[in-house]
Amino acid sequence: MQKIITATKKEFSVKWCGVSAFDNALRFEIVNSTMSNILPIVTNPAEIVTLTYLFDEHETVYTGYTQFKGVDQTRGSVIVALMEGT
Repeated sequence: MQKIITATKKEFSVKWCGVSAFDNALRFEIVNSTMSNILPIVTNPAEIVTLTYLFDEHETVYTGYTQFKGVDQTRGSVIVALMEGT
């Protein structure tokens, strides 16, 4: 099981998560949710100041990715891109 947990403990199921070597953006693919549910969360710096990625029993905490870069909607998933805040 993989999921992203926001600073206020909102949870989203994800397929993958990581920081891009190309542009240093934090990206993750959310499944089983809608764009209208996701956008208010990922555009709110208070929600995304800390994001915890859980992959089975492994936990990675990302901090400071508070600048919304964009989203892409694909077959039933939403890919979120965040940059480190300035």
